[in-house]
Amino acid sequence: MAELVEYRKEKTLPEYEQMKRIDLFNDAEIREIIRKRDSLNLKLVRQTKSMRDYLEFIKYERDLLSLIQKRRKTRNIQDMKGSIDRPISMRIKNLYHQVTERFPQNIRIWEEFLKFVKAFKFMNEASTILDRMIQLHGDKPDVWLRAVVWEYEQTQNMERVKHFMLGGLQRHPDSCMLYSKFLKMKLLEADKVDVQTENGAAQRKHILEQASIIYENSRKKIHSIEYLVNILEIVTEFSCAKDLMNTVLQHMQNEFPLEELMWHTLARRELMGLHMESSIDDKEDDGSSSSEESSIAACKKKLKSCIEVYNEATKILKTEKMWLYFINTMMEINQERQEPTILAALKKQTLQMALKGAYEAGFLSEQHYIYYIEELIKSNSQLENILEVFDKATKTHEKSVRLWEMWMRFYIQNESEQSLYEVFRQGVKKLGGDSYPLWQLIIRYYQVRPDLPNRVEEVFNEAILQPPSVSTRLKAQYIEYVALRKDIHAAREKYDDLVQNSTPCLEIHEKMAQLESTQVEPNVERWRKCHENATHFFGESNINVWIEYIKFEKTQDTPKNISRIYERAIKTLHVDLVDSFEMEHNLLNFS
Repeated sequence: MAELVEYRKEKTLPEYEQMKRIDLFNDAEIREIIRKRDSLNLKLVRQTKSMRDYLEFIKYERDLLSLIQKRRKTRNIQDMKGSIDRPISMRIKNLYHQVTERFPQNIRIWEEFLKFVKAFKFMNEASTILDRMIQLHGDKPDVWLRAVVWEYEQTQNMERVKHFMLGGLQRHPDSCMLYSKFLKMKLLEADKVDVQTENGAAQRKHILEQASIIYENSRKKIHSIEYLVNILEIVTEFSCAKDLMNTVLQHMQNEFPLEELMWHTLARRELMGLHMESSIDDKEDDGSSSSEESSIAACKKKLKSCIEVYNEATKILKTEKMWLYFINTMMEINQERQEPTILAALKKQTLQMALKGAYEAGFLSEQHYIYYIEELIKSNSQLENILEVFDKATKTHEKSVRLWEMWMRFYIQNESEQSLYEVFRQGVKKLGGDSYPLWQLIIRYYQVRPDLPNRVEEVFNEAILQPPSVSTRLKAQYIEYVALRKDIHAAREKYDDLVQNSTPCLEIHEKMAQLESTQVEPNVERWRKCHENATHFFGESNINVWIEYIKFEKTQDTPKNISRIYERAIKTLHVDLVDSFEMEHNLLNFS
């Protein structure tokens, strides 16, 4: 092992001599490079090697190479790069070879190796790497795809492309991405053919026939609307593949007439004008009003065709998903800016129509109900209509916190206290433990209603009887409210009452301790009582209550109490928490 390290060291001597000769590094820096490389080499000759050792060495050499290139530039050093850069890049390549052979199952290492050979132009290595990757990781379709893409984009070796593609499809006959890529490459090949030449048209026709065969073969293996939509998007990119595009469209409609995505795809194509024969003559944009009118007319026709498809779809497929596609598309086109007022008004009208249609059919999603109600309020719709929508929304999505909050806020804005409280009660009943935001909202509302002075405490008293997810946070707020509205003495009475007569809640002890600490002349015994209660109720499972108690006693300079609390904590805490507590306690002593 020592001999191997020494041999590798001798091989690097010319590098160091050249570094010094051209003033790339000084003697101290070169000694540090030698030391670091020796250290990294020793790790690689140990009996037990880890992947991290190789990756650390690779990273060091790549960082060194980057530093060399940077210094060459900043110091304007002119030298033959091969005498330094080449040996380093070769060393990195050899390290990648070693790590991939020792840890061949790690796919990321192979991917990094490929990136390296591309960046450093070791292109002749790539084919060997790809073959080895396929041999070891051929069970992964994306590895075959990576090999296909590499050979197609980097080497243009069509024989290798075909070899990997057919091999991948043989191993993964139902791989959507392999068939999609194979088809796209064929269409790219057809698109590049110059049909003006003598044999061009025949050659393109032959390639397109091959593309059709690939597509038909894929249909025998893959039965999925998502796959056909993906294929349709690919073939639509190529004007030379219109026949194939129409075939895919026909198959999609015949085989998946009850799939929402099929109808959504057809509607989107109408919107883009991909399935519409425009009766409007194309005119050059001469800046005249007729040109603008033609453009508006074309957009209106596309939008009308799109809506017709969605309307037909929602009659056939009475599902929330179908209405979601419809409304989301209408919302998307309403986000477009800088368009004629007439067109903007039409788009807004179609969105309102879609929302109303979904509402009447009972298929508005929570998000779309919120949007629909906002639009009704903005347009000053009749109160009766708005309330009817709120009622249906909260019945359809009874667990929606946002809808219940929205309804409450509507009544707050309309100054209807009785209706607000009724909706609040309904929402709490439906939401149960998730109703905390509703309690917060109603409390804040009554806090700014001086004409109803008792309502806040009434609501708080109801809140503390709710499930812990609600009452825990509101108990602490209740104590703070009493302290601010009345005084610290009233807060102490309420605190004592809650401690004795309600479920344990850490937050009230923390809040009361905070309130005691802010007094001009703090009552130390009352302050201490908060920490005592916290450790009593939560001391078995909570390290922090003990730490906070000790911090408090340190501020009071009571070492005897600190010692007593420490001993109690050790006896009270669960066994598996004692070590963590002692660590926190030791850190506290150093602070």
